[in-house]
Amino acid sequence: MDNFRLSKAPLSMKFLFTSLLCIVGLIYISLLLNIYLVTNMKVAMISEGYGSMEITELAEHAQQFLPFYSIFLFTIPTVLFMFTSYSEKLKRVLAIFPFLVIVIDIASMWLIPYVSKGFSYVLWLAGTTLATTFLLVFLSIMYDIWLRKTE
Repeated sequence: MDNFRLSKAPLSMKFLFTSLLCIVGLIYISLLLNIYLVTNMKVAMISEGYGSMEITELAEHAQQFLPFYSIFLFTIPTVLFMFTSYSEKLKRVLAIFPFLVIVIDIASMWLIPYVSKGFSYVLWLAGTTLATTFLLVFLSIMYDIWLRKTE
């Protein structure tokens, strides 16, 4: 990966990667809108909504959100991030961190009705962490593609 950097990519690739990330961002915005319409992003509504779900509904939610989070929202940006000029240490963290938070997010969804409504706070925090992580990765990649000075 040392041979290719987004900051040194031809203009056509920069446009392609920027377009791809913008589409992924729109996917995330539509997902967040859906979550907002259901929960208003409030812990009490998360607790109420997930606390009353049956196992089939939880399975449907997990099946719906796992591909969104893991494939669309984090695999694509994370792979692109690996071709940035940022440090290897930061890349290692990013290779694991969002996927760990996705597991925590989905697990807390299952724990709300079966263990404790207190896991609603964990779900809210995991979701907020994922959104913040995506935004930071998106902005970092855009900076690397368009603003980083190439040597």
